[in-house]
Amino acid sequence: MSEFKQCLQECMQNDQPTCGAACPFAFDIRDFISKIKRGSFGSAYRAYLNAVAFPGIVSKFCDQPCKGVCAMQADNSPIDLRALESAALKYTSNPLPNSYNMKAREEKIVIIGGGMSGLACALRMASRKFQVTVYEKTDRLGGSLWDIADPSEFLPEIERQFMYEKVDFQFNTTIEDISTLDAAAIYIATGADGANFGLKLSGTGATASDRPGVFMGGKLVGRSLSGAIADGLTAAKAIDRYLKTEGMNEPFPESTTRLTLSPHQIRHSDPVFPADGVDYTKEEAIAEANRCLLCQCDACIHFCDLMRVTRKYPSRIEDEVAITIQPASLSRNARVATRLISTCTHCGMCKEVCPKSIDTGAFLLESHQEMVNRDAMPWVYHEFFLRDMIFSNSEAALCLPAQNGGQAKYLFFPGCRLSGSNPRVVSETYRYLLNQDPATALLLSCCGAPAEWAGQKAMHEETVNYLRSAWESLGRPKIIFACTNCQKEFAQYIPEAEGCSVYELLDTQLKDIPVLQKDFGAAVFDPCASRNLPDAQQAVRSLAEKAGLKLEQLPKERRLAQCCSWGGNIEIANPRYADSMAKNRIEQSAAPYVVYCANCRDIFAKRGKETLHILDILFPDNENGLDWARKAPTASESRENRRMLKRAMLAEYGTEEEQPVAEENKELPLLIDPELLEKMDRLYLLREDMEAAVAYCERTGNSLLDAKTNVHVGHMMVGNMTVWVEYLVAEDHRVLVNTYAHRMKIVEDVK
Repeated sequence: MSEFKQCLQECMQNDQPTCGAACPFAFDIRDFISKIKRGSFGSAYRAYLNAVAFPGIVSKFCDQPCKGVCAMQADNSPIDLRALESAALKYTSNPLPNSYNMKAREEKIVIIGGGMSGLACALRMASRKFQVTVYEKTDRLGGSLWDIADPSEFLPEIERQFMYEKVDFQFNTTIEDISTLDAAAIYIATGADGANFGLKLSGTGATASDRPGVFMGGKLVGRSLSGAIADGLTAAKAIDRYLKTEGMNEPFPESTTRLTLSPHQIRHSDPVFPADGVDYTKEEAIAEANRCLLCQCDACIHFCDLMRVTRKYPSRIEDEVAITIQPASLSRNARVATRLISTCTHCGMCKEVCPKSIDTGAFLLESHQEMVNRDAMPWVYHEFFLRDMIFSNSEAALCLPAQNGGQAKYLFFPGCRLSGSNPRVVSETYRYLLNQDPATALLLSCCGAPAEWAGQKAMHEETVNYLRSAWESLGRPKIIFACTNCQKEFAQYIPEAEGCSVYELLDTQLKDIPVLQKDFGAAVFDPCASRNLPDAQQAVRSLAEKAGLKLEQLPKERRLAQCCSWGGNIEIANPRYADSMAKNRIEQSAAPYVVYCANCRDIFAKRGKETLHILDILFPDNENGLDWARKAPTASESRENRRMLKRAMLAEYGTEEEQPVAEENKELPLLIDPELLEKMDRLYLLREDMEAAVAYCERTGNSLLDAKTNVHVGHMMVGNMTVWVEYLVAEDHRVLVNTYAHRMKIVEDVK
């Protein structure tokens, strides 16, 4: 995790925009524009005044270096910042300068030159109540402004800004030797070709000369008018630092930025021009401000659901996670980011869109593992999914060798979710692959992602070793994946195994593709795990088009593929967030979705979205036809589907020794109302657990009877959870009336 903290040094979240870097005043342009956007002209004016000292002059004569680097310059429509600054000045209700009631300082500050750079320094030092003297060789203030403008355009502004300050202006005075001056610090701003008294900039600090206590800047050192004013303001800060520390090392104003915008962040908008050809109205100024992109490195906030919803950048997440892993308080409430850590879907979007490839998802996964190691992560967040993974790798697991009796060349790995969602298409796909090459083996199992997402490193490694062993026992065949997440897991943890998606094979080999209604509109929804599998993404689109579908493009797809909400198994840790994420994906298009991830299909189908898995289209159900609205299986049905698939595969392809044994159901059947089944599915409570709990209560007599209703109430531990059942007893069956569960563990001694 220390590596992630180092990576955050590359984060550009707080880097200034290109316009701010180009501005000699280091003006917070984002803040200024934001104020204009909401019509706060007075507040915008105050920010501008504090930054430039002479707003009435800068807004007229600034050479606008910001305009040439504006992101909107790409299409010749940069933001007219100077016009917005003029609007702030025009529409503020109080254009007067700030007045500070401070104690007078004894230190004497001498400024040589009454041009705009010297005046800027004088204004700042006077506002801090130093004793300021300005020596000007002519009889007027303003310096080079007299050469380019009428005095009526700048003198009133100079007078206004100095209206509350006491400064000793010495006109018609030429300084020959600065060593004769009685001053704690000196600023030399004698203008272009002015006297430098044999000094030069030292480079040790902003405006610092090579003589202690003496600073220089403005047009004397080649600055523009705006740069000269900015130098004067910087010199004031440098002098203040020198008087406190005797150091000539005031930091140079930041004039560069690492910030760049991705093309997707730049949107064209036509510039707003004043209707009268001179000044913006308030409405026009607001409209022009609204064109500004407020350039910031915030792709992670825009694209990552977790960061967008929580409004937390990677640095903030790192801070909260660090506090959570090592809380300063003994209270569990000090673990502020426990749910945040468990809410990441590990889709990889953050790394994909970050210009520096900062992988916040990987950091959260590592943090999850650390929380598990410290026994600080609530087990309830992931226990169901871990139990389901164990089921897939034990009771529902199956490894069939190649059907030609020889060594396997290929291995079909459909994944546990597709097997639980639609076992029929798994059977049909495997049958097709066998027809293409009988040297194709089959492995029904889970790839181990639930253990990885749950931070259970040891359990995940055990699963990976099991998969590697199964693959090696089959002769290390090429793996054909139906699930891109499984393909991703194998690529990361068993990289020596060669593999490809089944969709790439089908696109090149499948000849008789059923054609749907011609030009039927649909959209392909890419699973997030396919982000780096462009061949699989293209193959699915090709197959869909061959089936007659007219595809529309989703706002985010391919490398920007978004998670459907299944990743990370977050539905128990943060169900409201997971639901909002799924609904967001559904609302991206009114068209039906074609998917190639069983999780995506079931997540969307559960919320009423018309969705088909591409294998449903390629291997249609001849009896029932295509059903875009087929219900998603419940958690209990998903388990039974996997059992059924294993039995079917053994019956069709297994040896006599591998034939399934018929299970004897010695318990009386348990009837469950459909509404209660829906509740159980929402709570991730399985039918088989209810059956086991009722049987346990009946067998042990460990239940209570409500004499008025004849309802039996009992409980049983399922993993770490206590399951409660309320049921009625009939002669040949039982009826489940209600069920619920909690995290409390009841310790009892049952003989």
